[in-house]
Amino acid sequence: MPDENMTTPSNDTASDVPPKTDEAPQSVKETVIESSAPVSESIPSAPPEKPHENFHDMPHVHHKWHAEVLVDGHDVYPGYVKDISMKGVHLFLDHNLQNAKRVKLHIHIPPLITTEPHHVLEVTGDITSTVYDSDEESFRSGINFREFTLKSDQAYLRSHLTD
Repeated sequence: MPDENMTTPSNDTASDVPPKTDEAPQSVKETVIESSAPVSESIPSAPPEKPHENFHDMPHVHHKWHAEVLVDGHDVYPGYVKDISMKGVHLFLDHNLQNAKRVKLHIHIPPLITTEPHHVLEVTGDITSTVYDSDEESFRSGINFREFTLKSDQAYLRSHLTD
């Protein structure tokens, strides 16, 4: 026999109300984005095809190669490559490069044949970003390549990115 003090929801709201259970409610995290523009206007159209202008636009490969950053021609900071492309690199360093504008990099690329020595790629670059990465407990700096010291270094890097 039903309890006389119990009420049942009307049919017009029953679909909006979840059924009662003895289970504890689950926590749900929601993100609400408010916009005054209609949805069709808030989604930008795809940009036209354009040549890659900097490292962030290029496909890049994840490697953990040793590297040194030379700032002002004399301060040397060791680090390692997070990812690299023909246009630039992300490095992890213990030093914050936020105040540097241009640096020289020595990137130690392991040989394809293990009996050969590491090749040291030398390139100058412009700092595009520096943030502290708490997962790695170091600074991550984005650097766009400006000029390779040796033209052959570009081919050498390309051969290691496409394999």
